[in-house]
Amino acid sequence: MKRLKILSLALVVGLLFSCQPAVQSEPEVDLTTYNLNLATAQKFFATFSSEDLEVQKPLLCPGVTHYAPFLGSEPAKMDAMLANSKGWMDNFDDISYGDSKWFPGTDESGKPNGSVMTSGSWTATSVATGNVVTVSAFHTFVFNAKNQIHEVRDYFDATGVMAAAMKVD
Repeated sequence: MKRLKILSLALVVGLLFSCQPAVQSEPEVDLTTYNLNLATAQKFFATFSSEDLEVQKPLLCPGVTHYAPFLGSEPAKMDAMLANSKGWMDNFDDISYGDSKWFPGTDESGKPNGSVMTSGSWTATSVATGNVVTVSAFHTFVFNAKNQIHEVRDYFDATGVMAAAMKVD
């Protein structure tokens, strides 16, 4: 009788474990393109902080499109984008991007597509007033086959940055 109970219990346990689905491993994700593009995006931000437009130029494809964070602004091409960058550089010193997190962008199915996204905080000092301004930001980058930036979108309170920079205490 005791053997029958043990045998029955062993059969039930065996049956339960045999019905468990097989553990599937996650598919390999190739992040080679993302890593190349990530290096370009990070260098782009580093050259912005060092206020070096000439080093930025080869990181941008000739047909780059920039979507600025100002309400109602139109997408800008290369010359206008560089002029916008120069405007920020002329009006602010000690520009830095910190507390950053970098992520791979994905296609509609959720697979990495080589694009780059980042969130972080920009800090800069107004040349006109000496006010130090910090703003949280989110940026997206799309690249061409040469790992040059083809599209960049900036999301932050640009109007708030200007108001804080010009605020007089």
